[in-house]
Amino acid sequence: MVSVTTKIYLIALHASLAGMLWGLDTGSIGPITQMEQFSSSIDHLSSGVLGIYVACILLSASLSSICSGYLADLLSRKYGILTGGIVVLLGTIISASAKTFPVLVCARLITGIGQGQSISVVTIYLCEISPQEIRGKVATVLQLLITIGIALGYFVAYASSRIGGELAWRTPFILEASMAAILVSGMAFMPYSPRWLVQRGRIDEARAVLQKLRASSESVEDELRLIKGSLEEQSREDASYREIFQKRYIRRSVLSVFLMSFQMLCGIDAVLYYAPILFTQAGFTSNRAAFLASGVSGIINLIFTIPAQLWVDKWGRRFPLIGGGISIATCFVAIGALYAIYGGRADGQVYLSGKGPQWAVITLIYMFVASVSWSWAVVIKIYACEIIPTRLRAKTCAVQQQLVGEFRCRAYGAAFSTGFSKRPILLLWCSYAVHHGCLPFLDAGD
Repeated sequence: MVSVTTKIYLIALHASLAGMLWGLDTGSIGPITQMEQFSSSIDHLSSGVLGIYVACILLSASLSSICSGYLADLLSRKYGILTGGIVVLLGTIISASAKTFPVLVCARLITGIGQGQSISVVTIYLCEISPQEIRGKVATVLQLLITIGIALGYFVAYASSRIGGELAWRTPFILEASMAAILVSGMAFMPYSPRWLVQRGRIDEARAVLQKLRASSESVEDELRLIKGSLEEQSREDASYREIFQKRYIRRSVLSVFLMSFQMLCGIDAVLYYAPILFTQAGFTSNRAAFLASGVSGIINLIFTIPAQLWVDKWGRRFPLIGGGISIATCFVAIGALYAIYGGRADGQVYLSGKGPQWAVITLIYMFVASVSWSWAVVIKIYACEIIPTRLRAKTCAVQQQLVGEFRCRAYGAAFSTGFSKRPILLLWCSYAVHHGCLPFLDAGD
């Protein structure tokens, strides 16, 4: 018989397929745009146009995430994820069958709407179905599947690049559509969030769900009492976006958005989206070699997420935030120094002279990915969710996703169109200094 802990992890794995979808897109879209088969079938596009295409998913994701809180409260957490999966399925099917570039852009915007909706709700759902003693570990399942998706996306794109014709770049979209179909078909059978059921007055259903997901009947009744007490205390008025920024919650809300924003500003998504270009600039001369190097970064991302998955509750929150930040900043300074000393521009392209500096930059990129994976990528998402009262959590997470997604869209589109000159490295280093301004706000007791 399956234990309740195993059951919770299985539910978390399925719901977190929304994260794997995000990872598949992140890992494959850069290599797709660099495939000769893509250029020959869609036409040769400038770097700026390709940057807009890659980043436009972040724009629609940020816009849809602002509505995800309403849908999560109205339809339930599980149907919030399910409806997002349906939209992703539609967008990826259109991408896989598109014949022109405008259709690809529209399909990518549709996909972003679904991804912004589903991924914004997953963390809330995982926190609300899991008992307190394993809540941190369960919440990190989402990040684990994102990293698996990124690594898988790189290697699927590498394998499909060997296929002749249009199927080479359509294959990753077909895989995404298949994954979205699995997510949608399974979410219909997942349990509701007990907190959402109590919030809707469906106490008996909430009790039945908790009995399936908790080890003892005593803990079920205790948790029901805690949920009821928490909701009664916070039920004086309905949660609203205005309340998020009222005096009582303004520091928590600003801190949560601040942390999420600077997690993105550290540049991990830019590295993962455009890894083939970065490795080409660092010395790899063929697309396939750059694709393989990108795949290695995906594997490193996955491997270094596992320690956070295992020990996030033992580490607390402060150590990964500070330790990860120092490690990330060290990589930034070293990469920036190498480009300043050995880098140059020719015909609008950035290059590094000398095998030693090239391999040093490649190694530092891998170290940067590892540093983010075990620290900020996992802990910031959890901490930004934990510090918000449960009644406001869905709407605050939606605001986080909306603001962060809009920033990412602008920043990474600009990075692509400017050819990754030295300026983004300076911007990323600045993010470390500004991020540490938030550390005094962190509770010393984690």
